[in-house]
Amino acid sequence: MVNGSPTQTSMVESSGARSQIAQIATAVCVALVLLFLTKPLEYLPRCALGAMVFVIAVRLIDLRGLRAIGKESSGEMGLAVFTAAVVVFVGVEQGIVLAMVLSLLRVVSHSYHPHTAVLVQDGNGIWKLTPAICGANTEPGVVIYRFGAALFYANAGFFAEQVRNLVEPPEHPNPDWKRVSWLILDAGAITHVDYTAAHMLLELQQELKKEGVGFVLAHVQSDLKPDLDRHHLTDAIGASHIFDTLREALAAVHGHRI
Repeated sequence: MVNGSPTQTSMVESSGARSQIAQIATAVCVALVLLFLTKPLEYLPRCALGAMVFVIAVRLIDLRGLRAIGKESSGEMGLAVFTAAVVVFVGVEQGIVLAMVLSLLRVVSHSYHPHTAVLVQDGNGIWKLTPAICGANTEPGVVIYRFGAALFYANAGFFAEQVRNLVEPPEHPNPDWKRVSWLILDAGAITHVDYTAAHMLLELQQELKKEGVGFVLAHVQSDLKPDLDRHHLTDAIGASHIFDTLREALAAVHGHRI
């Protein structure tokens, strides 16, 4: 069985051919042209060659795919359209490199300013996510703070700022608000802590301790524990303040066993 390139196969099928013989004949014709007719083809008007290339290029554009991407992620669709424009007006290599750089920047941007939230249980015991703003709490005196990315130098300041805001008294507290005594960090999405972030955590833990706020880690995964040990965070925070689940962390906080 002989298979042509995707472009060749598409052109042959669009012409009405359905058999393998048509594919073979097309491949043979292309080979003969490349071997023996390249010299005469140099006299073919450039406009004709441009029209042929344009027709082939149009067939490569997947409008349905772009629409599907746009429905689910407008940012990714914009990236795809911009990359295609660079390929057309600048060059293929430049377009590919630019797409790689922009994709990496999107990932870095998400890690720099990740999704965060304060966890609150509803009447059915289901955890809900609420904005991590000053005055938000899980229950009176307790805040469960969820950070949605690995901790590293680029987002360490953002993390520390949000934690400080969460333990500060709001300007207009509601009647149910109570001074924060415990801050539980849901570390389920934190897979790595680098040197800068580790030292930020050490300083932040000391600040919270001076203010009378206990610092607890929950959902600590197996790939995060070596980082905590290596950066001496386990010793500073205390092994008794590190839990595998939120249920265990809350039970310890409620029972004041830590």
